[in-house]
Amino acid sequence: MKNKFLIISLAMSGFTFSQTSVDSTCVGITSKGLSCKIKVNVDTTSFCHYHKNGNTVIIKSTQCSGTSKSTNNQCKLKTKHESGFCHHHRN
Repeated sequence: MKNKFLIISLAMSGFTFSQTSVDSTCVGITSKGLSCKIKVNVDTTSFCHYHKNGNTVIIKSTQCSGTSKSTNNQCKLKTKHESGFCHHHRN
């Protein structure tokens, strides 16, 4: 009985080494500047479905360009909007 289990376990371990596809992580960069962690098949491509066209848009936050009405100082809020103004100073 022990010999049967030994033979079955050896046969099953041989199946795991016969895989042809190798999985790896995507080599793309996320919008936060970190490496992508999505698993891909290395045989077909090294990019996931988000990064396959090379479209990685990095939007950095900047300080709002608006000024305070009462103190006439520049606003200290950060924004990622293309206008450069935070949600308080957009028209």
